[in-house]
Amino acid sequence: MNAYFASVEQASNPFLRGKPIAVGGGTGGKRTIVAACSYEAKARGIKNAMTAWDARKICPDLIMVSGNMDKYIYTSSEIIKIFREYTDRVEVFSIDECFLDVTDTEERFGGAVQIARQIKQKIRERFHLTCSIGISFNKLLAKLAGELKKPDGLMTIRPEDIPEKLKDIEVSKLCGVGRKLEKYLGELGVKTFGDLNRYPREKLVKRFGMACGEGLYCMGQGKDNSQVSSNYDEEAKSMGHSYTLPKATDDIDEVKGYLLRLSEQVGRRLRRDHYKGNVVHLSLGFEDFNFWGKQKKIEDHLDDGYEIYKIAERILGAFRDRRARFRFVGVSVSNLTHNLDQISLFEKNERKKKILKAVDEINDRYGEFVIERLAILDTVLHGKVGMVDSRTYNVI
Repeated sequence: MNAYFASVEQASNPFLRGKPIAVGGGTGGKRTIVAACSYEAKARGIKNAMTAWDARKICPDLIMVSGNMDKYIYTSSEIIKIFREYTDRVEVFSIDECFLDVTDTEERFGGAVQIARQIKQKIRERFHLTCSIGISFNKLLAKLAGELKKPDGLMTIRPEDIPEKLKDIEVSKLCGVGRKLEKYLGELGVKTFGDLNRYPREKLVKRFGMACGEGLYCMGQGKDNSQVSSNYDEEAKSMGHSYTLPKATDDIDEVKGYLLRLSEQVGRRLRRDHYKGNVVHLSLGFEDFNFWGKQKKIEDHLDDGYEIYKIAERILGAFRDRRARFRFVGVSVSNLTHNLDQISLFEKNERKKKILKAVDEINDRYGEFVIERLAILDTVLHGKVGMVDSRTYNVI
């Protein structure tokens, strides 16, 4: 993924798009560190691990955004589901990077390049994010190809490209070559892929030992025998939805209206995938780009959108700044349990489950919110269509 944390923030808040932003643990104090920055910020000289204080000296109009790891993890897990449409051999390398082995499935989808194009299109359409994809015959070169074309790149490295087309690539671009190893290789005059390709195996082994020296020699020949190991856990950790308001508002009832719709969406997704959770998290964003969030753990696991809403509403009551102007609202449910559907001793609870099931079946067939709760009628959102299409939501 390209500038992942910052890009997710820009995708979820249109006012951040095209602007230099940095994601950190706070909103700009001297001790806040830039964890990630947008390409607009990088173009101004901002780098990861800078303090916000130093970053603002370079770029006075830099916008600091508090990081939301739940949002990044959930978005990442949803993107991985797209990968698994093409192969079950998916290895998660980090929160924003994966390896896919499509050796056995590529013909079904028109080849590896076509798979890459489809993945890029689906990520762009659903999440408004870009990614760079590298294609090759092993993990080492696939990752290298992905690094060489950023942002929004697509590159293929073939066996015949070694070493001529890669000879000038800096050795630091190779996965596994960190700063220290780059320094030691530099002392040997090895600064590019071409240098490493030509460097004698015995000298590498003598300098770095058998394991590391042999590994470096194989790198220089473009060899990598490591397999793509399927390590993705399909069990969901949380489910949620968020929404960026059309314009800032200080009307708490309007916020509650959005919150109710979002909670209903979360409830429908939980029921569809047979999950229940007992931790509800509320996220609020404001006109000044600050964020506030709080969660509440309850005794029973739930999948009813209205119950989720009532808990989120109580959390909202803990927010005391009555002068705030809201620009973003999100709700999620975590600590999920799969296939927890015990028969209740109370007839009322069983009747409610049957009603929810019937409503879900009708809305699945005819469209979101064709049938909705009476409580929606009491909100300022009633009659608005902007939130009916689930594509207007930003995942968290």
